[in-house]
Amino acid sequence: MYTRIAALYFITYVIALPLLCSVLPYNAYSIYLRHGDKTDRKDLEKAADENQRRLAVAEEYLGKTGPHSRVFKRLRHTWKKRIQPQIVITVVTVARQPMNGLPEPKYLTQVVTQFAQLFEKEETDIVFQVCNVHLPPEAHREAVFLSRYVPVVHRGSTEEQVVDRFEKEKLDFIYCLEKSLDLSPQYVLMVEDDALPTPDMLHVLRHKLQYRLNMRVFQGELLHNGDDWAFLKLYSMERWQGYGNDITSALELTGAGLLGGTVFLYALQRRRQKMSRRFVNFVLGFVYVVLLCWTVGRQNLLLQFRRLTAQLYTVKSAPYCCTQAVLYPSDMAAEIARFLKTRTCKKTYAVDFVLSDFATNNRLQRYLVEPNLFQHVGFVSSLRSDVKDPQSGVALE
Repeated sequence: MYTRIAALYFITYVIALPLLCSVLPYNAYSIYLRHGDKTDRKDLEKAADENQRRLAVAEEYLGKTGPHSRVFKRLRHTWKKRIQPQIVITVVTVARQPMNGLPEPKYLTQVVTQFAQLFEKEETDIVFQVCNVHLPPEAHREAVFLSRYVPVVHRGSTEEQVVDRFEKEKLDFIYCLEKSLDLSPQYVLMVEDDALPTPDMLHVLRHKLQYRLNMRVFQGELLHNGDDWAFLKLYSMERWQGYGNDITSALELTGAGLLGGTVFLYALQRRRQKMSRRFVNFVLGFVYVVLLCWTVGRQNLLLQFRRLTAQLYTVKSAPYCCTQAVLYPSDMAAEIARFLKTRTCKKTYAVDFVLSDFATNNRLQRYLVEPNLFQHVGFVSSLRSDVKDPQSGVALE
């Protein structure tokens, strides 16, 4: 019997999983076979090829629909009406320059078309706009071109020039946040121009606002949620979402192991089997499933399972990092804008850390939806003079 179990382990971890994991990110094989903190030129070329494919699809969509299509006319109309929407979605953009011999990435075009496709299916009280913070604004040709399709607000070129890039990012954020609040929404969703929404983003976001943040189910009853929260992050770096990065994921892994041990226990059960033999069977199943989950990666197993329905998405405490897509209640957004004006940003104290300080100082909750409702596709940084893997944040050579 144990010979067959050893064969199962060998086939799984020496033959099957290495082949399967070759096409999956964040698996244990790729993590430990990677040398150092940098990936190679092949990763850069792969990211650039994927970007060009997405861009070709986006440009084809714009060419087919045109600026006078129903969805784009509706987006411009709702923005001009100055209604009081539930959500204002603001995409903050700056021109990205081609690097390492790569073509212009044109992330903004991809983001705008992705949102347009979401709005085709939703007649909602949502206002969408692009906030161009490039100086001078007319030099951001992509944003100028897309102003034919969607509302674009431009930060004036007469604004005071700021030397520090991180301080400029803060001032740009404040400008776009205040422009969003001018539309009197309930919530403001600030999105960076290299973050693509998933197809179910709006549906999941509405569900979590209604049943988790505004209300919550307690003992079978829907009650008002009295927790005060500063913001809800809709994206976190995937490489930090694996097993063992927090207590919750460790408990998930332990639970999977207990389930595997139970399955092995009953599958290998024999009459009059000694308790010691049963215990060994349970341990073998526990170890097998724990290794299986850990090797394949939480990002490829549990988080993909949670995407089946909005009810399976979770809301948990948010990490300090990342502002690719963050939702703010309007009252908190106004306070955050005032708080940011009292702080000076630099390389070691960027906007995301200031936001976390705001929540900590005011004893407010920081939330994160998991799995991500946005995909980070940018490999050309708007702040640093390097190129990075958009999913892991690892520098590319």
